[in-house]
Amino acid sequence: MEKRVERETSIELPEELIEEILYFLPAKILLRLKCVSRSWNSLISSKSFIKEHAKKSSTDGNLDRSKLMLNYDESYKNVRYMRVFCQPRSLVSCPIQNLLRKGDPVDTVLDSHRMKESGYDIQIDDVRILGSCNGLILISVNYSRKLFLWNPFTRKMRNIPHAASFTRSEFLSVQPFTYSLGYDEYADDYKIVCIISDYAKPCQTHIYSSKNNTWKKIESFDKGVLLDDTGKFVNGKLHWLAAKDDGVREIFSLDLRKEKYEVVARPENYSKRVRPFLRELGGYLSLISLSSSVDDISVWVMMKYGMRESWTKIWTSSKLDYPGKVICGASPLCLKKNGDITVAFGNNVVVYNGGNVLRKSRVDMLDGVIDSVVYVETLVSPFGDEEHGQ
Repeated sequence: MEKRVERETSIELPEELIEEILYFLPAKILLRLKCVSRSWNSLISSKSFIKEHAKKSSTDGNLDRSKLMLNYDESYKNVRYMRVFCQPRSLVSCPIQNLLRKGDPVDTVLDSHRMKESGYDIQIDDVRILGSCNGLILISVNYSRKLFLWNPFTRKMRNIPHAASFTRSEFLSVQPFTYSLGYDEYADDYKIVCIISDYAKPCQTHIYSSKNNTWKKIESFDKGVLLDDTGKFVNGKLHWLAAKDDGVREIFSLDLRKEKYEVVARPENYSKRVRPFLRELGGYLSLISLSSSVDDISVWVMMKYGMRESWTKIWTSSKLDYPGKVICGASPLCLKKNGDITVAFGNNVVVYNGGNVLRKSRVDMLDGVIDSVVYVETLVSPFGDEEHGQ
């Protein structure tokens, strides 16, 4: 009788292929894989890997990666959520995929005590969510008197200094400060843009470099009256809607590398009789138009950035009821490569593909949302190259 000898074989994958596979894994799994070996720990901790992982995570449109950070007011709560919230305001993290399932969608509740883990005594009641970029979230505290750059996944938080170029009268004035967050890939620098609104003269623009930890004043914004609270970051630029003197609403951008304002062409057949909103969807610039009667909504996407003819109407509906209190208006949350679009309005979350409803879910807690932002979990540090000190 012949003995059957089994041989163990191992296949060694090229390092380049391993690295490519790791790029598409969630941040939670990457943290575990750092324990596999010293080489994996070194790779996953490297600046170049973190940068590329964040880039792929932010543009793949994967619902399993996309999350909502919600600023939630308990006074609107449904009885079933009383067990979750223990104070009037909470920062709540929800995977968007969970919003489409039965049961409690919340996976993390960040109260004031939990925020202390980041090294700062922050009262949630005073927090506003201003924007996100590559897993970092910009928040303000006490009516923009304090700014923080925060990675909720790694729980690292950076206090942003006040701009020395702000005069005391400007800082204490009632004029609104519009803050936005973006990324200068060329300089590998996360930048915060502050626009001080002044209806009587051009708006001052100040820009903060996280790499240099400094503010500086750049050219003023003189294109009209800003209609957006925060700029939407796409293709290395922040974007706002502004109303010109003649009432026409245009899209303007600020190139974070050149630090110059530019005009972005709207869709050619875009109606002027609508209420427009800007969004970033799956890495694309998106324009949402809501009719004055609030019963018709369309979503446009610029498929090839900078090309006016590439604006494409990917979804429209004329059957929505008045949305009431919603997440930043009738708000698209995610756009997948296959055309599936996830939209939140009122306390409903719906997935569409063209005119077809693929999934629909009622989420009562959405009625209590004050502000929100879509983000992905990454390993990006708010300190850049500096990993010590807060």
